Amino acid sequence: MAAPRSLRAIAFAFLTAIALATVLTCLAVYLALLGAIDRQVDRRLRSEAAELLADDPDQPLLMHRITEGTQRRDTGDIGFLLTDRNGRRLAGNIAPAHGFPAGLSTIDESAGIPGLTRGRALVHALPEGLRLALAAESEPIDDHDSQRLLILALGFGAILLLVGLGTFALSLAIRRNIEAVRGAAEAIVDGDLRARVPVEGTGTAFGRQAQAFNHMLDRIEALMTSLSQISNDVAHDLRTPLARLHGQLARLAAEPAADALRPQAEEALAQSEEILAMFAAILRITEVEGGDRRAMFRPLDLAGIVAGTAESIEALADEKAQVLQLGPWEPAPIEGDARLLAQLVVNLVENAVNHTPGGSTISVSVARDRDAAVLTVADNGPGIAPDEQALALRRFGRLEDSRNRPGHGLGLPLVQAIAALHRGTLELADNAPGLAVRIRLPIAQ
Repeated sequence: MAAPRSLRAIAFAFLTAIALATVLTCLAVYLALLGAIDRQVDRRLRSEAAELLADDPDQPLLMHRITEGTQRRDTGDIGFLLTDRNGRRLAGNIAPAHGFPAGLSTIDESAGIPGLTRGRALVHALPEGLRLALAAESEPIDDHDSQRLLILALGFGAILLLVGLGTFALSLAIRRNIEAVRGAAEAIVDGDLRARVPVEGTGTAFGRQAQAFNHMLDRIEALMTSLSQISNDVAHDLRTPLARLHGQLARLAAEPAADALRPQAEEALAQSEEILAMFAAILRITEVEGGDRRAMFRPLDLAGIVAGTAESIEALADEKAQVLQLGPWEPAPIEGDARLLAQLVVNLVENAVNHTPGGSTISVSVARDRDAAVLTVADNGPGIAPDEQALALRRFGRLEDSRNRPGHGLGLPLVQAIAALHRGTLELADNAPGLAVRIRLPIAQ
C-alpha cells in the first residue's frame, strides 16, 4: 500500500485512523462497562442463592425462605422462582415466558418479566427435580443500555470532533506555511532574489523555520550577487581593453605597410571580434537573468514576432542552400519583451543553420497547447544525443563535433535565459532525424 503523499491525504488518513480508534475504544468501553455490571449482578445473585440454599434446606423451608426474600426491601428488585420437575411454580414472584438455562445467563425483554429490559439469571438444579431460578435487572431504568450507549457515543464523538477540528487547523497552518515557502521559491526561480518567507511569530516552530529559510536565501542572494558582480566586472573591465585592441588591429590592418602581415592581422581582428561578441553575450545573459526586463513586458502576439523575425533572417539559410519553412502561425497572446523574443528566434535559427549541413530543412512554427504558446524550431540535421543535451545548454558548452564551427557556446544558454525570464521552458527533443527545440511560454490571461 502506497503511503499518502499530499497534505490532504495525510490528514484524511490520520482522521480515519483516529475515527477507527475512537469507535473501537467506545465499543470496548461499552462492552467493559456491561461486563462490569454483569459481574456485580452475578455476585449478588450467587450471594442470594447461597443464603437460600444454606444448610441444605428441604422444600418447605426453601419455599419459606423464598417468601421471606421477596418481602425484604434489599431483595425487592430480585425475582425468585421455584419449580417442580414438571415446571409448575411452587414459590416466587416472577413468571417468565420461558425457562432459563442452567447456570448464569443474560435475559432481556423476551423473558416477559414486567419492568425488565436487560438482566441476568442464575438457575440451580436441586434434588427431586426442583429448579431454583433468580433473576435481577442490570439496568436501573428502562432502556438504560441504549442511553448509556448514546452517552458514550456523544462523549467519544465530541473527542473525535475536537481531534478533527484540531487536525483541520493544523493542516491549514502547515498548508499556509508550505504555500509561503513555495511562493518565495517560485519568486526566486523567476529571478526575484529578494523574495522571502513571511515570519509569523518568531518564537514558534514555523517562525523559526521561516527565519532559517530566509537566512539561507540571504546567503544564496549574497553569493549569486557576488558571482554576478564578478562576471559583470570581468566582462566590463576586459571589454574596454579588448575594444581598444580591436581598434588598433583594425588600424594596423588598414596601413599600407602591413600588407605582408595582412592575413595574420585580419585573423587577429576576427578573433578579437569573436571575443567581444562573447563578452557581449555574457553581459546579455546576466542582464536577462536579473529579471529587471520583466517590468517592460507588454501584451504581444508571439506568432507575429516569430514570423516577422524569421522572415527577416531567411537569407541566412539561403547562403547554405538550406530550406527555411515558416509556419503555421497560430495566434498566441503572451506577456513579454519583443526585442528579447526576437533575439531568441534569431539565436535558434542561427544555431540550426550553423549546425546542419547544406540542403537541410529548418522549420519554424508557433502553436497553442492548452494554456501555453509553443515555438518550435526543428531541423533534419545530425541532432544532439540525449546525454549531450545538458552540455549544449551549459554556458560555453561545445559538443565535440561543433568545436571547429564558429561560436562560443552561449547561444542556447541565452535562449534558455530569455525563456525563463518569460516564465517559460526550453526543451530539446529528437526530431528523428535532427533536433527540435521547443519553447513553451504561458498564454496571457
